[in-house]
Amino acid sequence: MTHATARLITVTALAALALAGCSNGPKGVRITNGGTSATSAKQGAPIRALSGSDVSAALVGKTFQYTGDGGNGFVTYNGDGTFNYQDDSKGEGTGRWTVSGGQYCESYGSAPAKCGEFKSTGDAYFAAGTHLVEMKV
Repeated sequence: MTHATARLITVTALAALALAGCSNGPKGVRITNGGTSATSAKQGAPIRALSGSDVSAALVGKTFQYTGDGGNGFVTYNGDGTFNYQDDSKGEGTGRWTVSGGQYCESYGSAPAKCGEFKSTGDAYFAAGTHLVEMKV
């Protein structure tokens, strides 16, 4: 065997070992920061019910993307107890919201008011059967 052939076999064997070592690890792109993951391991916030002024502070002047039994779209809450929405299937409209006795209620059009707890899930809200995620600009 020539020296060139032996060298080719050695390089091929080392390349095969390197590739075999890669096939057992995680797949895809990983971003690291000094040898550790660059994304923090977030702890889930405990779900908690909000009432009164806490609900107002969470809603007033903000726009949310919503999903729920009544539809999907965007809603903006106003300090006067009204909201404006743009629903994916129903189009644009307005409604009213209130908080009383630990219950959040909303109504729009001729539909009866829908009431329930208003809960914070840390980075989103659950309002009487509707999931709200704040749109941040």
